[in-house]
Amino acid sequence: MFQVGDYIFYPMYGAGYIEAMEEKEFLGEKKWYYQVTIKHPVMEVSFPIHNAEVLGIRNIADEEMLESARSVFREQCVDLPSNPTARQQGLLQKLKTGELCMEIQVIRDLTHLNTRKSLGWTDKNMLNNARKLVISELITARNISPEEASLLLDNNINAVS
Repeated sequence: MFQVGDYIFYPMYGAGYIEAMEEKEFLGEKKWYYQVTIKHPVMEVSFPIHNAEVLGIRNIADEEMLESARSVFREQCVDLPSNPTARQQGLLQKLKTGELCMEIQVIRDLTHLNTRKSLGWTDKNMLNNARKLVISELITARNISPEEASLLLDNNINAVS
């Protein structure tokens, strides 16, 4: 269980800070909720405490996890399905896991695909979303600015291109 003051990663939203835990009534049922501020982009979210694991909420990556994720850039790219719908579904499933290594795989594979052909709107959007999630986590994990996090990500991508 997380505590007030903990930094967490919320899949599909990014890195955040638990501001409070409060009891709310919804449809006549009282439940405890985490109140979380997502830092980049700034937004407020809340979710039932008992759903944290199901939602994939996890601690912010430590240095070991960051290094493991960084190694994903050096792994062989996966051939993505040529069917855009199948490709989007597979990539979205990876992002929904909230696992940093999966987010990096999405970035790696779409960046590689972009060297072979121009990305369509949905692929560009997926790549941008994956980048935002990773950058959000880097900002919090390394206590760096969004610009520094973006540069760090780009340097890792370019190191293997």
